[in-house]
Amino acid sequence: MKRLYTAAALAALLLTACAHIDYVGRTYPPTSKVDLFFHESEVDAPFDVMGTVIARANDLVSAEKLQAKIMKKAGEKGADAVVITGLDRYKTGESTTYNESTKERRRGTITEGSSSTSDQNEKEIRAVFLKYKRRG
Repeated sequence: MKRLYTAAALAALLLTACAHIDYVGRTYPPTSKVDLFFHESEVDAPFDVMGTVIARANDLVSAEKLQAKIMKKAGEKGADAVVITGLDRYKTGESTTYNESTKERRRGTITEGSSSTSDQNEKEIRAVFLKYKRRG
């Protein structure tokens, strides 16, 4: 029975640690090398903007893992480069846990309770995918 609870808790943790990536734009044949920039002025080759991506995840997913997912998606969509345009963190809700215990005493019962509330936060990375213009 304990294994069932452990497996259920692990499954819940994995489900809550998901990242969501939304891409809007053009698609080209996949690329194997994708350059990373943090401002369009850093790009020294002529390019076209292919599209925009927004990646979101909760605090269980690091910004580095979210960036890696963006880079992977860029290669799948045929991008030559990614320009990270922003990173935000924001509160998405709260979670409250309440525990109660009741003790039998000679003169009746005593009920005690406690609760704790924690914030639920998400991070968001915005980026654009670039396709280098070919010369010739």
